[in-house]
Amino acid sequence: MQKNTKQMGKTKNFDFTLEPGKMKSSRISMNKGTSLITVITICSLNSSYNYVVQMMNSLINQTFPYWEWIIVINDNKSDIINLKYIDKRIKIIVYDYETIAKAKIEAIKNSSTELIFNFEENDLLNETMLECGFFAMMLNYDADFSYSRVVEFGKKELLINNKLRIIDEKKKNIIAPGIFIKKQKFLELEEYEKITDDLPRQWYTCIELLSKKAVPLKMEFYGYWHRNLNAKKQDEKITPEMQEEIDKIDDKLNTIQFDNNYEVDYKNIPTIIDLKKPPVVPADGKKRILFILPWTAIGGAEIFDFNLIKGLKQKNYEISVITTQKTEHDLRQEIEQYVEEYFDLSTFLKKKDWASFVAYIIKSRRINLVFFSNSYYGYYALPWLKCQFKEIPFVDYIHSENWTLRNGGKPKDSNAVADYLDATYTCTEYLKNLMYKTMKRNVKNVKTVYIGTDTDYFNPEFESEKYDELKEKYKGKKVILLPCRIVHAKRPIFAINVIKKLAEIRDDVRLAIVGDGVALKDVKNYIIENNLQNIVECFGYQKDVRPFYKVASATIICSLQEGLALVAYESMAMGVPVVSANIGGQSELIDEECGALVPVYQKLEEQLNFNYSDEEIEKYVTKFLEIFDKLENTDIKEKCREKVVNGFSISKMINTMDKEFTRLIKSGSKIDKNLLKNVELAERYLLVHGVLESKDEREKR
Repeated sequence: MQKNTKQMGKTKNFDFTLEPGKMKSSRISMNKGTSLITVITICSLNSSYNYVVQMMNSLINQTFPYWEWIIVINDNKSDIINLKYIDKRIKIIVYDYETIAKAKIEAIKNSSTELIFNFEENDLLNETMLECGFFAMMLNYDADFSYSRVVEFGKKELLINNKLRIIDEKKKNIIAPGIFIKKQKFLELEEYEKITDDLPRQWYTCIELLSKKAVPLKMEFYGYWHRNLNAKKQDEKITPEMQEEIDKIDDKLNTIQFDNNYEVDYKNIPTIIDLKKPPVVPADGKKRILFILPWTAIGGAEIFDFNLIKGLKQKNYEISVITTQKTEHDLRQEIEQYVEEYFDLSTFLKKKDWASFVAYIIKSRRINLVFFSNSYYGYYALPWLKCQFKEIPFVDYIHSENWTLRNGGKPKDSNAVADYLDATYTCTEYLKNLMYKTMKRNVKNVKTVYIGTDTDYFNPEFESEKYDELKEKYKGKKVILLPCRIVHAKRPIFAINVIKKLAEIRDDVRLAIVGDGVALKDVKNYIIENNLQNIVECFGYQKDVRPFYKVASATIICSLQEGLALVAYESMAMGVPVVSANIGGQSELIDEECGALVPVYQKLEEQLNFNYSDEEIEKYVTKFLEIFDKLENTDIKEKCREKVVNGFSISKMINTMDKEFTRLIKSGSKIDKNLLKNVELAERYLLVHGVLESKDEREKR
């Protein structure tokens, strides 16, 4: 079930039913050669065999196959002993241990690697946990032990994301049970074998590590799932010996955490990571694509990425996803169900190591096409990556221009590296023409592929309890819907002013604002300050927007910047006409038969100026009145849906992209190899991004 779960004072949608290891993955990474991580589990006499099998599945499903799993049991009659026949990497040690600590020491004596991972009995792992942990430790060489955020499930459901503060760890344990630790550092713990089972072993271990100046690293993603079989919390009592260790700890001890910004210098030249291992997937001719995205937040561009991923998965692509920016309300869990792996580089690597890790993924997964969507970082990394992988096509998809950002935004970034791209796709003809005619792109490789929408999902025949509730709430009213990310560039306060003016003519109009974002607080305050609660309501983020479309008479899009808004497709597919600002490529979908277009009277850089043009407001009011009349006297609703179904369906977009990708994979890259000789220029272009980002962060501070 999906719950709103509190973590760090914020609310996050998280589905606790998506436990790792419920079944084996369709792609099992191949393990050839020696192991690089030793995973250790101590099983008790009353271990649940089913839970241990789920543990095993979550381990076998790891994207990083170079592990050995040492399980210590104290009963050779246990069914667990048979797990060693399932996978040669599983080793069972029968050892009549007195304490778990002594059993763990015995396991470490039998380990063959220099990196140990503590995998507590009954717990589970996100499929990328070992890979992220290995590279976090390898590339942050000063780290001695590391861990991730924790999903607690079972008797109690909780997301655990405590800020790593040494002073807090001295008072109670805030470090996760699943930790990676350098073997040599563990062997330096003289007090460890004295820990009895009635003591909080995990906390005592961390305290002794910190007392020896071991540097902790915290990864900022939910990689470890801790099964809570007893909702009652164990007392964390402190022995005199442990207090002695606590007193040795330096409160200012260095920590590595990825909510910090680590500066990039011009000396941080990316390198190729060579683990001296073959690729983890076979050379079987499968189409394997790497998506490089900024994030998977909830917005039009990100929904397009999600829809494309789902569609390609149905066509048997293997898909890897890399993102580079953390965000709230993201789609990570949903996307993980359709991809082989998902890595958020910002959660476990410093920026200087990102390109090296991307190159490692391309090589180890036999990636045969790389797809950038809205990725600022991707454009800077592209020349260097292309120099390493000359035969692989790199392509990008662009949604809109932004003249307030780097003199044009992503289209200009794309133009700058057009010589390295085998194709560029845009969501509108308007944007394609802008890139050629205004931005002077000199490489003729841009095609328009409309993002479309799922017309089966967005169908006016849809029914739900939520719709019934809204229908009753707005009985006899004309509802205008504003569905968007709530930022000032979308002009939600302008939309409120339109409805305020419209309400002077008709007392039955209402505005429903659906979405979340940084401007939501401003919007709510504006509604209260102007006493508009009776005609405007904010509903926040909604996972399913269809009930709101179905109850709406019309949708308003009054943004200062758009490509071709996804909500325009969705609204019209639901039979709801759209009144939109005439920006970007909106005119390629919206016309008088299914809505209306209104000139924009503001510039993007004026988005915080709330003194709107009366003339612009009047034009919206006039168009809404016309729409209300058409709803009564014409078949405008049918025409809206018909237009999207016939020309802008999501299936059409997916089929087009599949044909494009198949063609490019078959032909390989056609980029002139002579353009790829200047590796030093590519290196320095990539470093410019890191240095500029570091400068920006310093100025923010």
